[in-house]
Amino acid sequence: MNKPKVVVTRTQFENEMDRLKEVSDLIVIDSPQPPTKEELKEKISGATALFAHINDAVNGEIMDAAGSSLRVIAEFGVGYDNIDVEAANERNIAVANTPGVLTETTASFAFTLMQSAARRIAEGDRFVRNGKWAHFEPLDLLGYDLSSSVLGIIGFGRIGSYLGKIAADNRMKVLYYNRSTPQETYGAERMNSIEELLENSDVVSLHCPYTPETKNLISKNELKLMKKTSTLINTARGPIVNLDDTYHSLSTGEIAYAALDVTDPEPINMDHPILKLDNLTILPHIASATVETRKKMSQMTVDNIIEGLQNKLPTYCVNSEKINW
Repeated sequence: MNKPKVVVTRTQFENEMDRLKEVSDLIVIDSPQPPTKEELKEKISGATALFAHINDAVNGEIMDAAGSSLRVIAEFGVGYDNIDVEAANERNIAVANTPGVLTETTASFAFTLMQSAARRIAEGDRFVRNGKWAHFEPLDLLGYDLSSSVLGIIGFGRIGSYLGKIAADNRMKVLYYNRSTPQETYGAERMNSIEELLENSDVVSLHCPYTPETKNLISKNELKLMKKTSTLINTARGPIVNLDDTYHSLSTGEIAYAALDVTDPEPINMDHPILKLDNLTILPHIASATVETRKKMSQMTVDNIIEGLQNKLPTYCVNSEKINW
């Protein structure tokens, strides 16, 4: 009997690929760049499952290129905004993700960015590398203690609430805005609006999903509400923050600092003027990038695929109510 075809769009952990080899005809797209639309359409033809990554725009056209055999699209990550779930519903294709696994890693990374911004770590590094460190100056590169600051968290789900716990443990006052009431707030104070949160926070950290409603959630009007001494942290999704407006706010002193692990587009265009600013830390989407977390994400993605190959809805299926197998 022929094994079902599974396509993986990027190089992954070898032991997890070995698990897929045992149960499938495995195709791994091993190239320096993510596959183009045409490459993916060619590779996915006849596939039963797709192991997808954030750079893969999986729409109805891609699904149709696979044909009627496609049953599972498993995303390597929590967010799955790169997958057209409505198109998957129409084609009876299960979409799965990896929730929970990166909560602590991403939250602690966001807090690390907060600490780095507060103590001006990246600026200090550039100060030395650029030959400006001539002698000790008691008033050079003064930062501030987070324990005397107010953290505002937009999106108080798993990651946001865990960040709130870390911040509270470090004696920060924590505010949050979330549409629904979270199960655990760790003493954080709920704000009635995003605007109220922005006006009262020294650090604003974003942990909401990317949806049509959250696109450009932080733009020029919101940035103007923030304190001139404030810091913006984004480890969620790039399109939530308007990059051009953020550049304007940073370059004109409307806000003091930004730390961005995600951008729109991603990767960022290297000619964007924001890259010339010293009051910015920018990173290549690495909030979940620890060996332990990425291995667990890979394992969960493979688990989702194997369950689909066994005619079971994946444990972490996000559209189970629309699937009729």
